Amino acid sequence: MNQLRNNKNENGFALLITLVVVSVVLAIGLSLLFVTTKQYLLAVTANESEKAFQAANVGLECMRWHRAQPTTLAALLREGSTGAPSLDCAGETPNSPPGAQTSTLYNQNNQFFYKYWYSYTTDQEQCIETSLYIADVRTATSDFDQAVSGEGLASISCTAGTFCTAIFSRGYNRPCDQLSSIFTIQREITIEY
Repeated sequence: MNQLRNNKNENGFALLITLVVVSVVLAIGLSLLFVTTKQYLLAVTANESEKAFQAANVGLECMRWHRAQPTTLAALLREGSTGAPSLDCAGETPNSPPGAQTSTLYNQNNQFFYKYWYSYTTDQEQCIETSLYIADVRTATSDFDQAVSGEGLASISCTAGTFCTAIFSRGYNRPCDQLSSIFTIQREITIEY
């Protein structure tokens, strides 16, 4: 009878040890799965963030290149034209709508301040939005300083007798018509000269 009782105790003890070992292995397995899933999500987010940054960089370089062209610069300074020049970027024309947009933000005392806005969807299904500001104070006698909102700088300043440029380029990992998605990542690059 003692022999039977010892066998039952040993069987119960073996079952208890088995349950503890299985529980520990399961906990370790679930922890590894959780860590692996988090690492995968971080890798995907980093990749999408890089796509958005590269799109912003493309927009910035497009605007810098166009701004360096004498005929485009004359159009941006409104020398003989009043509308926004259509500037291609990454082999794409501006999205329509909204296409190229322009507005005169300031026009007093020989100080002119223009804003040009462009939106592109690349063939890689990424959105690029650029804002190009031109302060023209070549014939002004006082320096220019104007606040801007919704951009990477609080204000844009320019010394009298010159003209200045500020470019804000926003890149997205999605096409322009899908920016309301919760998976949209935006990166912005700003340059002022």
